[in-house]
Amino acid sequence: MRPEFNGIERRLDKLNERLRRLEPLQKKPLDEFLQDAYLRDIVERNLEIAIQCCIDIAHRVISLEGALRPRDSYESLLRLGELGVLPADFARHLAPMAGFRNILAHEYLAIDWDLVYEHLQRLDDLRQFADYLRKWMSARLEQRGGSV
Repeated sequence: MRPEFNGIERRLDKLNERLRRLEPLQKKPLDEFLQDAYLRDIVERNLEIAIQCCIDIAHRVISLEGALRPRDSYESLLRLGELGVLPADFARHLAPMAGFRNILAHEYLAIDWDLVYEHLQRLDDLRQFADYLRKWMSARLEQRGGSV
């Protein structure tokens, strides 16, 4: 892998690690999730880190592309759609996760555990994000005559 992608690769690895931790918890019924504070804490923290990985990757890609710096994390995910790294409709679908991550990280509001559970059921979105990023890296290397 090229040095320019080292940070992205590390964050993709971290994202995959968090997804592996969350996958078995997706199967828990909502009522069990709502009643188990330890389970909720595990899901909350791993979702926060997984989404932060996506945001960090977005900022790195934007920098590598020489694109206009986003005002916030929400805009950083949208910018990936503008740059063609993500399909635009997928970027619009994913971008609200940045605000959700802020709620988890900063506890701006009381945490809505039903909403956390809904996001737990959206792990495929985060997997898809990783797939798009790998495709982008491969395409970027091909343009520069390198290999993954």
